[in-house]
Amino acid sequence: MIDMHCHIVPYTDDGAKDTQTSIEMGRKAESLGYKSILATSHYIVHDNELVNREFVSNIDKLNELYEIEKIDLKVYPANEVFFTNDIVELIQNKKVCTLANSRYVLIELPLFNKIIPMNVYDEFNKLQDAGYIPVLAHPERYDFVTENIETLVTLIESGVLLQANIASISGKYGSQAKKNLKKMLKRNMVHFLGTDSHTTSVYEIYEKCMKKIKKLVNDEERFEKILIENPNHVVNDEKIDIWYPKYK
Repeated sequence: MIDMHCHIVPYTDDGAKDTQTSIEMGRKAESLGYKSILATSHYIVHDNELVNREFVSNIDKLNELYEIEKIDLKVYPANEVFFTNDIVELIQNKKVCTLANSRYVLIELPLFNKIIPMNVYDEFNKLQDAGYIPVLAHPERYDFVTENIETLVTLIESGVLLQANIASISGKYGSQAKKNLKKMLKRNMVHFLGTDSHTTSVYEIYEKCMKKIKKLVNDEERFEKILIENPNHVVNDEKIDIWYPKYK
């Protein structure tokens, strides 16, 4: 398995606070069956701007550490890019990393906007015109999704893929995020899953959460695509056939 969203690199953002935490997270991830992790450290303009070159160096060091510690886990460079109007330029100028250096880009939107920012559509179109595919991080957590989940239908139909957080189904991010994720899973609106781990806490409830998610998906083939096939396509920079949501 591949974790599509994880803050496992030490001393980088609000994730792993030190190398020992990264080691503990790696061991736990391996024990749950993960073979690879996309290290999606935050990139926020004027706030958390770790230069691509430095970030990749940190990834290399973490992979070396896992080899020393005999943790069978490969970490790939990635970023969770907080929405801005110049994402294409940030990628082309090597300020941010796409997911495992693929065409896929993980993007986070403001959590508490009741309406999706209108310039999101223009920016996502710019990304697609430049050959990239936007992947929206944890959409179940956004207030605009709570207000109108049909916004996600519009995004998916425009070519955007959705990555849900596994722990949202437990209520970790609140009751509304849990309700939103249930609707998304039932309506075929999730393309990837991620732990969004910053510590080992999500791993402790992982198996319980995955049982609930599998039951809600209620389709073995689609569950395998979400869990295995689609993440593999990302790492191999292969095209993913977008499936469309079920309507009410």
